[in-house]
Amino acid sequence: MEGDVMGDVARVVVVHDAACGGCSAIAVRLAGVLGVPVVIRSCRDPGLAAEYPLPPRTGCGAPLAVAIGRSGRVRVWRGLALPLRMAGLVAPGRRGAALRLAGHALRRHLRRRRGR
Repeated sequence: MEGDVMGDVARVVVVHDAACGGCSAIAVRLAGVLGVPVVIRSCRDPGLAAEYPLPPRTGCGAPLAVAIGRSGRVRVWRGLALPLRMAGLVAPGRRGAALRLAGHALRRHLRRRRGR
């Protein structure tokens, strides 16, 4: 079902900038709050595009996730859709940790936008 995100997603590939220490830490922490297996990959990995259908000019400008469904269907989440879709994948009992992680990621994003 389209609306039942967790029921369809078999695993998530989190694509982030490995040169960014904070980004790497967020990706690792994300793996600890989701209820599906998480694969963490660098946007700089030359084999990434061959393994997953990424949009053109993805680069390392912003994180994204590749959701792989049980049927093999692949969806790319980025922008506002990324945290909204991920919210549907939070493991039972991990909501508090997920909220803390979301707050941390938001503060980091706001600091980067202000040039700090």
